[in-house]
Amino acid sequence: MAEEAYDATKSRAYSIPTADAPELAALGPYPVAVSNMSLTDPSRPNISQALAGKPSAATREIIVHIWYPSIVDTRYEPATYTGKLPFRPGTRPAEVPEFYEFKGIAHWDIEIVSGQKFPLVILSHGYGNWATFLSYLAENLASKGYIVVSIDHGDLPYIDLPSFNLSFADTILNRARDQRFVIDAFSDMTQFGEYKLAAAIDADAIGLLGYSMGGFGALATAGAGYDPKSPSFTHIPASLMNDILEDEQFTAPHPNLKAVVAIAPWGGAPANRAWAKQSLAQIRTPLFVIAGDQDDVSGFDDGIRWIYENAKSADRHMLVYENGRHSVGGNPEPPIADDYFDLTDWFNEPVWRRDRVVGINQHFITAFLNQHLKGDDSAATYMNVMPERSNDGEWPLPPGGYVGGTYSTGQHDGKAYWKGFQRRFALGLTMKRAAAR
Repeated sequence: MAEEAYDATKSRAYSIPTADAPELAALGPYPVAVSNMSLTDPSRPNISQALAGKPSAATREIIVHIWYPSIVDTRYEPATYTGKLPFRPGTRPAEVPEFYEFKGIAHWDIEIVSGQKFPLVILSHGYGNWATFLSYLAENLASKGYIVVSIDHGDLPYIDLPSFNLSFADTILNRARDQRFVIDAFSDMTQFGEYKLAAAIDADAIGLLGYSMGGFGALATAGAGYDPKSPSFTHIPASLMNDILEDEQFTAPHPNLKAVVAIAPWGGAPANRAWAKQSLAQIRTPLFVIAGDQDDVSGFDDGIRWIYENAKSADRHMLVYENGRHSVGGNPEPPIADDYFDLTDWFNEPVWRRDRVVGINQHFITAFLNQHLKGDDSAATYMNVMPERSNDGEWPLPPGGYVGGTYSTGQHDGKAYWKGFQRRFALGLTMKRAAAR
């Protein structure tokens, strides 16, 4: 009998970088554990009830997944996570299930490493995604000494245009609120009694990472107050918008934030612009934006780049994938996506290999968080790459020369090449940076 072919896409956890990933993508020294928890906000505006003429305040349950450095315990199999297989309403083929499973490296509910404190990173997914949609970052960062809390925002489902308008309006209303609520809950975990995780959180070192609508919320959580004239808010009753437009609790920068990562953030393009320039200038937290320059969901030139350029009060970087669209933030596609265009369109990129994007994101996000949450000044040398456009970098070698998988030190025979990348593999990227002013 012929030996069955090895299928790396089915056996490899997304948090494990491939051989061509940049230097800092590598897993860290800690075993990783995962747990989940239900949090309850007892009084949250509810758009469905408000539109039905009922009292608008309702209880909101928020499920979070928590990844953290753990003790060694290999008695159990690593975690298997569940994701959705999104098709446009009414188009799902009968043979395709609604959900799929994918592997992780974490073990469920193993004890956290004791006697240490770790920075806290909050993850906020995009519209229609789920808490484990960013597992490639969650597990990877936890292995490096971070406690990572990923929010399941529970976006309302939709089956037609009216329900989509309701669902998207609910998402706009709740993204930043969910983020602030979870940050507050994990900043002060005395409410959880003897819960061991509480003693391990460094509440003075908190980062927030949002993808797409998560990025939209992250900018607001960092202090970018919404513009009441924005077309984004036309489907939201004015009574429900008042708090997030006027209440300082929702318009001031969250005081515990030390770093913000916004991947393909929505809300900057003119058709749905959620902020005025002066409100983006209220962001003072170090900001790292990641985008594709062909993003046709959030828009690049007059959307994501507009956000980056107007966040003038923050030290900031922007990593740009040349010919990248919107899918530069989440986990790679499941194998079943190869057979259905709707799934490929949802998960994949037309030009970029998704495993390649995963490794590059892991590398730069690690550098950014190490610098701003762990005080590692050496990490800045990985962010402040030269030259600005990776394709212009030079790493000279004599004819026939080969350096294998050696990572660049940034300089080679007086020529600049992106630090942490392998020769020939710093390609198709641009890194912008600007100091606060």
